[in-house]
Amino acid sequence: MQRDDRGLELTTSSASAAEALSRAAASLVSHRLDTMAHVNAALEADPGCVLARVMKGLLVVGVRLPHRYPEAQAELDAAEAASGGANEREKGYLAALSALIRGRTLDAVSHYEMILAANPRDLLAHRLAQFELFWIGESVWMRNIVERGAPTWSADVPGFSAFQAMRAFGCEENGLYADAERYGRDAVERDPTNGWGAHAVAHVMEMQGRHEDGIAWLDGLKDHWAELNNFVHHLWWHRSLFHLLRGEFGTVLEIYDRDIRNPEAPLIKANPGHYGDFQNAVDLLKHLDMYGYDIGDRWEAVADLAEDRIGNHAAPLSSAHVATALAAAGRDAALEAYLTALRGYASMDETNNAARVRSAVLPAAEGAIAHQRGDHEAVLGNLLPARHSLWQIGGSHAQRNLFTQILADSAQRLGREHVVDMLLEEMAQTGFAHPAERLRPPGARMH
Repeated sequence: MQRDDRGLELTTSSASAAEALSRAAASLVSHRLDTMAHVNAALEADPGCVLARVMKGLLVVGVRLPHRYPEAQAELDAAEAASGGANEREKGYLAALSALIRGRTLDAVSHYEMILAANPRDLLAHRLAQFELFWIGESVWMRNIVERGAPTWSADVPGFSAFQAMRAFGCEENGLYADAERYGRDAVERDPTNGWGAHAVAHVMEMQGRHEDGIAWLDGLKDHWAELNNFVHHLWWHRSLFHLLRGEFGTVLEIYDRDIRNPEAPLIKANPGHYGDFQNAVDLLKHLDMYGYDIGDRWEAVADLAEDRIGNHAAPLSSAHVATALAAAGRDAALEAYLTALRGYASMDETNNAARVRSAVLPAAEGAIAHQRGDHEAVLGNLLPARHSLWQIGGSHAQRNLFTQILADSAQRLGREHVVDMLLEEMAQTGFAHPAERLRPPGARMH
């Protein structure tokens, strides 16, 4: 038996495996590129290390590509075969991986929650729970888990910067902006490479309409992001939002081409269809399009990625964005295939995401398609009844706000100012400062 760097027991006799697993957890929570390398190092040191096998499976599931789930199942099978002496914590991870492979996200989070009830300093479980809850919009549950563990953490515990960043994001998505900024800044002061901490503070500034602060904040940290994985593109997406709301559309497009969807960038070459990158691209192009700015033929490359995602329902927010990209590029045949697959999944599948597709993803998708086609009555017909369910597509308030803006844009084009006023009031209640400015930033025009 060994222990990790926070003193948690590991069922392995190999000190090298334990050290590699500690490095793997630190890498994962830091959004670095070498997470899998550390997991593989743990398995080289001890091929029967249960947690290393499970973590490898969880990394595969985490890329949100169901055609790769057999790889995760193989790791689960190997872990179960070696689990005779596994402790309760490791058995919890086994159960979580099994649940995720079967599409039972809520079950998986419950397993992480039970792990954390007994081991509140388990950084890996904190990260995995927050990840899953974030992508299904469960912000209250997300914050509750991290806050429950907070009394056991202190500056001398390895990974404290990462924990503070997770605490910051949990606060931000629940409107506790002062706490979120305080924890996020503390995380970054302790570790300037902490992208999740930088991200949490950027979210605060976005919600509060502090565009100049946001640009300065991210600009001061960008030189620390060289070792980050594709998450770095999301940080540049946040930077773009600040410019977007200042009406600096040309700057947004420059950032898009250079730092978000640069086909020559090593991260894009290595993983061109990354679901987070896809979301960033669709969101920015749709905003620019909606604001009347010429984006050239950029929808075509993104629509190619969208076609590749038809039938992939692992990430609800990505599923909703597929509709936007395909409609914008005029891919009508692909749209029909996409909607057929989405409706079939929603009506027949019993995974947790199927219910979210029925209540949120389908109306969001159909509203986005109608908006792209100029059928603004259909936008209202789809999105007005569903708007209070859209949290179920997952992501952050800032990411989901695109669909509120689509709805408000259609209402405005139809002259339904009373609907626009209602939506602006609801945006303010969600936590968005200056909501009217978000509908029409300086220089935006109807087209």
